[in-house]
Amino acid sequence: MGLKAVNRLFFKNMALIFGVLFLSALGLFLILHYINVKRRFLNLSIPAGYISLKEIDYKFFKGGILTYEIFSKSLNYSSPKKDIIKLNGVKTYIYGKNKKPAYIITGKYGRLNAASKNVTVSGGVIIRDIKGQYVKAKLMYYSAKDDKITVPGYTKIKGKNYYVSGSGLVFYIKKMIFILHKDVHFISYGGSK
Repeated sequence: MGLKAVNRLFFKNMALIFGVLFLSALGLFLILHYINVKRRFLNLSIPAGYISLKEIDYKFFKGGILTYEIFSKSLNYSSPKKDIIKLNGVKTYIYGKNKKPAYIITGKYGRLNAASKNVTVSGGVIIRDIKGQYVKAKLMYYSAKDDKITVPGYTKIKGKNYYVSGSGLVFYIKKMIFILHKDVHFISYGGSK
């Protein structure tokens, strides 16, 4: 065997050893990353904007029944510790007893709590029911556990023959009861025949 053949064999063996070491290091890194994501083993931080999606449709089922569905132009999941999913251009359908949308909620921004499944919608919020009645507000909270909408600030409610305004709205969806806590103004017009 010549000197050239020995050098070639040496370089092949070195390349093979470096390749195996590189693949082993890569495999170890992937295993540690998988363990960290599943069990938070190394407490590595996930940077803001870890998950970003466009045009999403999120469905929440409670007891096997579709409770609400959120459509959003974009989604940003920034931190698994906070369990908050930020939404832009929100349209939410809350389903009634007949498995059809009973209320449609729209707003500029939204926040979905991935743990509690509660939803916050803000920025030009409109809550519209299937009969055409609607509520306008700046901010609203939807509690998935209680099936309840809360509007803490000033709100306007417009129906076919009435207009109500006030502050501190609580609306129990299944019971079809709403309560305005203060500064309530009620106007009735165009009575039915």
